[in-house]
Amino acid sequence: MSAPTVNLTIDSLSYGPAGVGRAEGKVVFVPSTVPGDEVEVVLDEEKKTYATGHLVALQRPSPQRRHPPCPYVPRCGGCPWQQVAYTEQLRAKESAVREHLRRIAGIADPPLLPIIASPQEWGYRHRIRLHVQDNTQLGFSQARSHELVEIDSCSIAAASVAAGLSVARAWLSALHTPVRHVELLTNELTGGLILVGESEDVLYKEDTSVCADFLQASPSVTGLALCGRGWRKMWGDPTVSFTLGVDELTLAVSPGVFTQVNLAGNRRLIAALLRLSDIQKEQRVIELYCGAGNLSLPLASRARTLIAIEQNRSAVADAHANAARARLTNMRFICASARAGLRHLLRAHTRAEVVVLDPPRSGAAEVIEEVPRLGAQKVVYVSCDPATLARDLRRLQMHGYRTQVLQPLDLFPHSYHVETIAVSVLT
Repeated sequence: MSAPTVNLTIDSLSYGPAGVGRAEGKVVFVPSTVPGDEVEVVLDEEKKTYATGHLVALQRPSPQRRHPPCPYVPRCGGCPWQQVAYTEQLRAKESAVREHLRRIAGIADPPLLPIIASPQEWGYRHRIRLHVQDNTQLGFSQARSHELVEIDSCSIAAASVAAGLSVARAWLSALHTPVRHVELLTNELTGGLILVGESEDVLYKEDTSVCADFLQASPSVTGLALCGRGWRKMWGDPTVSFTLGVDELTLAVSPGVFTQVNLAGNRRLIAALLRLSDIQKEQRVIELYCGAGNLSLPLASRARTLIAIEQNRSAVADAHANAARARLTNMRFICASARAGLRHLLRAHTRAEVVVLDPPRSGAAEVIEEVPRLGAQKVVYVSCDPATLARDLRRLQMHGYRTQVLQPLDLFPHSYHVETIAVSVLT
């Protein structure tokens, strides 16, 4: 028996890889579609209130539809929105933030500013992380699958990163240590290529000389790193350095420490954060999830003092070095989980006028109930997930914090991911 088909018009983009239409009152999610498309769809799975399907015929394309420039679309799952005009992508991301705040945070009219676009629509990533098979094939996972899509180019990678794909292949094929993932990065300040391999095995002793010889023979590569569970080995200088766009500040980050993939977008993020947080010279700031100091340094340059908490030891070491290089003496770093660090500050009766949160995608649920105990008049939340942001802002509202402004930013063109800065004030 053949699967059922339906004809429908795609109304919007979901917070996910699919377009959304309706058939007989039921929401239908269809990947590779664009708002305004009239399509024929095979239903793959039906639930009580929604269904998922796949496109079998594009009956009338949307004016917002375009031909993706990447040859690996739609097999590669990395850019599910490449077929969508960029202005429509921005509109969808802005809408996603608004709807999550309405539905989850209960804010009827979210104070949303117009979304800030990425400075570059293409070639914006200064790093990409690829799957590796047999130390010979590297690429991204196929959409909705673990199957490898081997690539020779990447439309969203910086030119220097994309050019390094052949170099990475040569390095991997020379290794004896089995590598499962490889990250290609560029050092913005030097232009050098950095390769970081991740293994689930031990380091084969032959690779010490293999990597040293490869680095010597590859002038475009400034650093190599191999790491596994409980071990790490580096050759050359695998540090990634980049500018923050304010006060001539730069950041240097060790392999494995988080950085934003979109460096030009990151500078817009920092500028927006400084503008919206409006830190004053007499104010004390506490920052949770500080990483290597990407936001800490610009904030500290405007504040009286800044205490920053981060659990990754390598990131904290980088943050100390970055602060010292910037000659910022009003900063203190605590190496601990956000919860443990916050409780340490509360036991010491430490208070601040401003609290800054920059949690991972899972949000700040572990600390959000205790943040108000710091006595801050303002909480600034930098989020990469509107659902967990809305959940946490709802909890802050229960403690008397009103969401004053929301600023979405696009750091990830051609995906559904969206960054948001939320400023909440105590009323």
